[in-house]
Amino acid sequence: MMLKRILYILLCLFAFVDMNAQTFKEPAFKEGEVAVYNIYYNLGFVWIHAGDVEFSVKNVKENGVDHFYLQLAGYTIRSFDSFYRIRDTFHVSVTKDSLLPCNYREVKHEDTYFCDRRYHYDYQNGPKVYCDFNRKGVKSKDTLGIASDVFDLLTICYRFRSIDMTKVKVGDSFPFKMLYDKETYDLGLTYKGVEDIKLKNKSKYQALKFMPKLITGDLFKKEDDMVIYVSTDDNHVPLYIETKIKVGSVKVMLQSIKNTKYPFSSKIEK
Repeated sequence: MMLKRILYILLCLFAFVDMNAQTFKEPAFKEGEVAVYNIYYNLGFVWIHAGDVEFSVKNVKENGVDHFYLQLAGYTIRSFDSFYRIRDTFHVSVTKDSLLPCNYREVKHEDTYFCDRRYHYDYQNGPKVYCDFNRKGVKSKDTLGIASDVFDLLTICYRFRSIDMTKVKVGDSFPFKMLYDKETYDLGLTYKGVEDIKLKNKSKYQALKFMPKLITGDLFKKEDDMVIYVSTDDNHVPLYIETKIKVGSVKVMLQSIKNTKYPFSSKIEK
């Protein structure tokens, strides 16, 4: 279903960069940051506002230690609810210094479909992940051995923003491993340089341009049918994503952001 895929795409779009020690720096965000994105399905000259996604950062204590609590909420707008209703939430607690995930949960309500997926990361006896799933009332548990550089979707969204772009050159490509469901996916991304972009709300930004390697199949025709733009300032906020699909394209645009850690200096004032 198109709207379901659009919301899933937004979460995956930010997850394509090498997370090794050479490129990772201190977190590029802080408690209280909130970013809202609009998702559009575009067919020729027709723009359809399909849904919105909100990312937020809070503090939480686990075993007496402060962690970041990262959350994403994705939903279709009311005019689409009668057609196909989506209310998805993703949560993860991560360490504040190295952004290692501890406890991850995603809850999906998509029309008549329901899924509650949880991961508990164990680094002392692994690394491994303890999985606890509930799909439409059918519960299951599993334990997965993983590599040290494999992370869930939401953790990777924020680790992506914290790479050191001063060490990245145009044409550099990066491998990446993502844990989704019970599988590990090998993906990649190439840095294409700096461009000025203009969003639908008329805001202009200076942006870093990335092109990920996609998995072709039901949704994507080609491996390079996507482009991602990220703010050039130290916040590295995703600004605009466009991807071609088999019919039309999907466009994701930043609508608003508040409480960034660093000045949001990539915005070009009129």
